[in-house]
Amino acid sequence: MNTQSVLNNPTQTPAISESFNTFTHGSRNIFDLIGRFTQQEDQENPDQIIDLKDLRMNPEGNIVVPQNREYALTPWSQKQLATLVGIKWDKWFERANPEEQAEEINRRFTRYDQSIKLRTSRITGNNANGILKAFVSPKYTPVKDSAIARIMMESLRSFESEFRIIRYDITDRTISYVIGIGHTYQVGGPGEVGDIWGGILVRNSGCGFASLTIALHLTRLICRNGMTAPLPGSNLLHHRHTSGITDPKTFAFLEDKFRDVPTKLRQSGNIMLRANQTPVSNVEEMIQKILGDSNLPKRMMEPILQAFAYEPRNNAFGVSSAITRAAQQFDPEDRLQLEEAASTYIQSM
Repeated sequence: MNTQSVLNNPTQTPAISESFNTFTHGSRNIFDLIGRFTQQEDQENPDQIIDLKDLRMNPEGNIVVPQNREYALTPWSQKQLATLVGIKWDKWFERANPEEQAEEINRRFTRYDQSIKLRTSRITGNNANGILKAFVSPKYTPVKDSAIARIMMESLRSFESEFRIIRYDITDRTISYVIGIGHTYQVGGPGEVGDIWGGILVRNSGCGFASLTIALHLTRLICRNGMTAPLPGSNLLHHRHTSGITDPKTFAFLEDKFRDVPTKLRQSGNIMLRANQTPVSNVEEMIQKILGDSNLPKRMMEPILQAFAYEPRNNAFGVSSAITRAAQQFDPEDRLQLEEAASTYIQSM
């Protein structure tokens, strides 16, 4: 489903995976996202704590809970289920038919007295009553994306009024977006770093994949790539989902963190300019080291080298830019890891 149509028509059923980029689909702002998040949250059921032994899988691959409500698995919740019952899904069920698959999962369910919290939604799928978004700990406490967006809006009001969304992605694991701060600015002369848009990155997960993270962010317009700002303290908030957030308390905390954000973003741009003046003798070796230091897979190497060939600069900026350009080919979760790796590399200099 096209995200642009969702934002223009809130009666449509939300999709599990979608994204938009303001450079290709026109301007979007935080008010659009608040409406989008509220629409999605209105589809959620109350979380339910249940014993694994009381769950069943039917031949359709849906999970049946007491009261005979059944929910379709997402790729993420299927992966969580495989971990819970101790199997590698694709390998285990490579030659199994649907009845055999359900029988094996049900046999394993009966072994456990463990309680689990189910996060479900009324978004329909696979002839079910909805989707099962996540299996999480009974202590897991989600943080609503609409609440975070409202807190961001209030916290940034002192120096931001347009709240443009530079990019936005939603998958079955995370929601992430970047709020533009002010307007674009030039770093260096023509052919240098180029036009930069400073912003705030927000990444949240309501399914146990990752903590809530808010960080300073830079977006380079020439190739629409970005990274966490290469400054100490760029990560402004890291919140584990073991408790909720209190709006006034979080607002006050972020308001303090956001002091001098425009200045800090410009400082980050200047760091990028200095990186453009720092030579790198062996680009391939440096990229291998960056991936290794960040525990990222070797399969990312080739796309990064291809991105470097598109804009070859044998300096630290060229290396970081190749990483963040290649990151656009990956899913939002891997993209963020690559952006953080590039930022850590620049900061380490």
